[in-house]
Amino acid sequence: MARPSGPTLRDLPAPPNLVSLARMAVVPAVIALIAAGHRSWAAATLVVLFATDGLDGYLARRLDRVTELGKILDPVADKIAVGVVLLYLVFRGEFPLWVFLLVLARDVAIVIGGAAVARRTGKVPPALMVGKVALVLLAAATVVFVADIASLEPPALVVAVVAVAVSGLGYAVSARELLQGGGVRSA
Repeated sequence: MARPSGPTLRDLPAPPNLVSLARMAVVPAVIALIAAGHRSWAAATLVVLFATDGLDGYLARRLDRVTELGKILDPVADKIAVGVVLLYLVFRGEFPLWVFLLVLARDVAIVIGGAAVARRTGKVPPALMVGKVALVLLAAATVVFVADIASLEPPALVVAVVAVAVSGLGYAVSARELLQGGGVRSA
């Protein structure tokens, strides 16, 4: 029987995918640390979570276990980490709702565009370098807000907003090119 070309749960126990799942599982601990007033520990935990972002990709390549499911789980882990933490900070009145909504809108657009590309081509579209840079900048801003470093919050917010807008545009252009049959540069 031919192996399915799309994402399959059969690939869930692959080590890189388990790393992505473990990264998602750490998010509730970050929320609990913030709620308990342990902002430094919450920020440090987030730093470790974001620093291990490349581990799943490294393992996938090293172990020759690159899967379509992994191509989805890795960015989902990032989006869950950033999104859930920022949403919690919005509810606490510590992060601007409009910025959270901008991030959410970009992520929803990326998912919809990626699904359209996957449906048409049978492959999950590649991550773009502009998206990876935006993630790093958004992650840094998230850590700044979790650590409650008031003096760095305004510049972190500006950098995050610009990064999210530019990456959203990059993904829109990429999806359009892929849907029109053109190629795209992966990272």
